[in-house]
Amino acid sequence: MNEQQQLIVETSHRIFSDLCTKEVVDRGEAGEWVQTLWHALETSGLTLAGIAEDAGGSGGDVADALLVIRQAAEFAAPIPLAENFIAATLLVEAGIELPAGPLTVAGALEGGKIEFSQQGSATDIVGDLAPVSFGLHCNHWVIVAENEIAVVSPKALNAAPMLNIAGESESIFPSGTSIGSIEALNVVKLNGASERLRQLGAITRVNLMCGAMTSILDMSVAYALERKQFGRAISQFQAVQQQLAILAGEVASCQRAADSILNSDAVMDIAIAKARVGEAVQKVADISHQVHGAMGYTREHPLNLRTRRLWVWRDQYGKETYWQQQLARTIVARGADALWDVITRAN
Repeated sequence: MNEQQQLIVETSHRIFSDLCTKEVVDRGEAGEWVQTLWHALETSGLTLAGIAEDAGGSGGDVADALLVIRQAAEFAAPIPLAENFIAATLLVEAGIELPAGPLTVAGALEGGKIEFSQQGSATDIVGDLAPVSFGLHCNHWVIVAENEIAVVSPKALNAAPMLNIAGESESIFPSGTSIGSIEALNVVKLNGASERLRQLGAITRVNLMCGAMTSILDMSVAYALERKQFGRAISQFQAVQQQLAILAGEVASCQRAADSILNSDAVMDIAIAKARVGEAVQKVADISHQVHGAMGYTREHPLNLRTRRLWVWRDQYGKETYWQQQLARTIVARGADALWDVITRAN
């Protein structure tokens, strides 16, 4: 991490510490848009970190954006920071000017596809959209087809609001329902748009899960040091120490996996990172809740704010089985003679 990135982490950490308290997260889970937090990040340039300045962003590298996203997850921030980054990246790559305000991105349901067709001044959007994160709170949606993207206003769409198990706002459409004919603000060709969406989605989810896991580990260790049973802290019991050691090992592996894709969008790196972090979710959630006992499941405790989000992010943009299959296909396609080179270079 260079000096600029250290400054970004410190700045974002300070903002989240001040403005993303548990009460703020609870309001977000009640469906409220946390404008104060978003405005603070926006005025600091952190909502568009990693987006080129000449395209309307704040400049810096992709790693800068991912580090802010990781910080947001540590605090369970109920804002579309990852979605805004993905949408802005796709718009810049397609040569579309960034609109003002928060953005979100909408892709096809797993195994499906989205298609656009022009009908005069309107655009027919056909296909099943996956749940759109924070769709209710964003000024614009970037809808992603196989090789095209469209910028639309959510007011033109008849989406139903809901909350996922993490308590985050989502917009959904009934399965099998055509979105219909709408006035799109922009429809632009972008080769490989849907695959690019999956890669960006996986990269952000790896860093979101890493951030949440880091916070979960810190909370679990602190609680074990404070909680007393039979006259001594539970951290002194060998069984608890063993569980915390396993938890720390899992989190360290996930941090390394997330760091490996801060500056790389190689398919193998993404596949390995998303699969490894996805595999760790079960152990991290199980152990942290075992250490905390029943209180970790209560609405009043901040632990479940993180673990519930882990389950959502694990499933988004390809579960670990999907990325394991992608990794296997990549290795097989390169042939037996290239196996050693593939393993050692991993690109």
